[in-house]
Amino acid sequence: MTTWQNIASRYKEGTIQTGRIIKMLEYACSIEMEEGISGLLHLKDMAWITSNLKPCDFVNHEDTIEVMILEVNEEKKFISLGLKQCKDNPWKGISTRYPEGKRVKGSVTKIVDYGCIVLLEKDIEGLVLVSDMHWTDRNIHPSRIVNIGDTIEVMVLDVQEERYRMTLGIKQCQPNPWEQFAKKYQVNDRITGIVDSFTHFGIFLKLEGDLSVLVHTSDLPEESEQLAKGDPLKVRVISIDIERERIALKAN
Repeated sequence: MTTWQNIASRYKEGTIQTGRIIKMLEYACSIEMEEGISGLLHLKDMAWITSNLKPCDFVNHEDTIEVMILEVNEEKKFISLGLKQCKDNPWKGISTRYPEGKRVKGSVTKIVDYGCIVLLEKDIEGLVLVSDMHWTDRNIHPSRIVNIGDTIEVMVLDVQEERYRMTLGIKQCQPNPWEQFAKKYQVNDRITGIVDSFTHFGIFLKLEGDLSVLVHTSDLPEESEQLAKGDPLKVRVISIDIERERIALKAN
């Protein structure tokens, strides 16, 4: 009988076994379970949070540790191991502690092009997408809004307990300028905006609340060609759509 024969009967999935780390890799480590039998412990199964971390942050070469058997494939001679699975799952019941709409504070631990990672408590982190960082500037890079180490207030937007994922929002903790505009103005109200930029299809006006709204060329007066950035322009409110974050304006 070869060493790997009937391996599943000796290493049943879900059981906790002891092994010795014999090789450290960039994103994993190899653990000898017995002579001729080794398994792989991947970084993602070392801890519930692994952002910016490496295997050496959790284990060392020659360490003897307890691991859980996650998967056994006798044909491929492969055993998948888990370290974090030997401890209580901090994500269990997470939606009760962090219901949608709750405001909490956390620390920024990582910044990426599409958002930032916020640590809420030990082993619990969430993602703030760049679209949920600022009400009016969705193309801004996250590093212009937050820095690593910042303590910020965020709102829980979505919790996926089984996938260990939480979506957070920064802008949701701040007044919504589109809602504020709708409360203050109605259709046909006349307001004054400041010329912010020009395009071939119209002019963008800067309104209160840092709103930038397009006035289409067909809704501009003939003398609009003489306007310069920073000039005031009187317009009439044609429509307000809070959900789509759109305001239609027409020059008087």
